[in-house]
Amino acid sequence: MLKSIFFSIIFVIASLYTIAQDNKTTFGIQFKPLIEDGFIGSSQLNLKNEVFQSVFNQKQGRSFGAILRFPVWKNLFIETGLAQIKRNYNVNYTTLDSNFMATKELSFICHDIPMNALVFIKISELFYINTSLGASIVHNPSNVASQIKYGDNVLFKAEGRKRSSFALEFNVNAGIEYRNTKYGNFYIGANGRIPLKPIFDVATMYQNISTKELLYGSLTGTYVALDFRYFLPKTKKPKIKTELGPLDE
Repeated sequence: MLKSIFFSIIFVIASLYTIAQDNKTTFGIQFKPLIEDGFIGSSQLNLKNEVFQSVFNQKQGRSFGAILRFPVWKNLFIETGLAQIKRNYNVNYTTLDSNFMATKELSFICHDIPMNALVFIKISELFYINTSLGASIVHNPSNVASQIKYGDNVLFKAEGRKRSSFALEFNVNAGIEYRNTKYGNFYIGANGRIPLKPIFDVATMYQNISTKELLYGSLTGTYVALDFRYFLPKTKKPKIKTELGPLDE
């Protein structure tokens, strides 16, 4: 399954690059490390009852993909592409009666197709300030789960169930770009992502010989990320020189 997803992404990226060769669009690659602290929304989900507590803490994730930038009018562009986003959470379990603790990571992977309107301001010969706003169609491929087992008696488990296979997420970007006709464009900025509804419903379980405790909640999936992009330089189409024939002379 993972191999199929990987080769599908490679195929789409290659297709986007082919489209960009018409010299009207710009092709780039993008890498975004997701920041742990919650600047927008909450980066933590705390579930608790009288016996059992579980806390989801957002950890550093990542996003990687390809971008196409289409000119629309003067300083206005449309950006789209394809990316894979991986959100990571540490799930911390605590039994309140015995103060027994455990930690396990749970990861949520989705595929992202953004559609953003971008405007830029030229601040020098080679530097531009970019801002963009838009939404993304997000594909959530599967449910996820992780567990920790201690001996034959103690089991901790976390599960995330997608609400739907496709969702809509609001995104905003801002940064600065260096443009060089020979080496391409280099961009660094920040990205904020706000899903319109929680990305996954989650449940955690604590089970031993005598008891079984279940807790329920939902993860919003909001995050802030650094945004690194590189756009390939545009290649000039070679001029084809037509030789004069006998009838042209």
